[in-house]
Amino acid sequence: MIDNRLEYQRMYALERALWWYQVLHGKVFTQIKKHFGAENRNVRILDAACGTGGLLSFLRDAGYTDLTGFDYSQHAIDFSRERNLNVSFGDLKNVGSFQYAEKFDVICCNDALYFLSDEEIVQALTAFKKKLNSNGLIIINIHAFEAFSGTHDIAVGSLRRFEFDQFKRFSKAAGLTIQHNTYWPFALSLPILAVRQWQNFQIRKGKVDARHLDSDVKFPGSLINSILKGITKTEQLLVPKAPFGSSLFMTMTSEN
Repeated sequence: MIDNRLEYQRMYALERALWWYQVLHGKVFTQIKKHFGAENRNVRILDAACGTGGLLSFLRDAGYTDLTGFDYSQHAIDFSRERNLNVSFGDLKNVGSFQYAEKFDVICCNDALYFLSDEEIVQALTAFKKKLNSNGLIIINIHAFEAFSGTHDIAVGSLRRFEFDQFKRFSKAAGLTIQHNTYWPFALSLPILAVRQWQNFQIRKGKVDARHLDSDVKFPGSLINSILKGITKTEQLLVPKAPFGSSLFMTMTSEN
């Protein structure tokens, strides 16, 4: 996806409105408030591989002012700067070189680590730990379960999906403790799974050209968008730690 400007344009246009992004950004916001206090907005936040800046924009609207982001894609940086965000070039394979002497209270990394090998993920998490202030918080969201792989993964260049046990190993190797984890969206997992499996069937049968695919980043209409958001937010209250879903959401802290 790094060189796919059209996908970044779709993200830029929809990530403040689409239910999935709204729920994810709300989950990040909730964990920051839980860790640092609901009234504390003096928190230094870094969004690593920030895309077009939707999360940073969301957090700015929520009252946080010390916001920084980096991304490897110039398209992502350009769109983020259209939001007047402090975003510049950075590489998940070399996190330590980004603002070398700076430390942060929160480091977020959403749906980006799948570009890396196991060793590179551990290196990135270790670098996040080194850039954390005392009592800092790392927030990760990542694609989950290979069964959910579909045309979206191909369109955005997603190379792999993960399960929680893998991140238990990664975090331990990096000297981090996972404080909270859940798969999501749980209630919608079966219909999502059915759609993705149908997509894969069409690809295998040659009914879809895998060389020319778009992602799932599309607005379903206001009514359906509201319903999907409502279902997922209700799920968070009823099933705070779900066993299954197309994404894995985690918070981590330093063991030291």
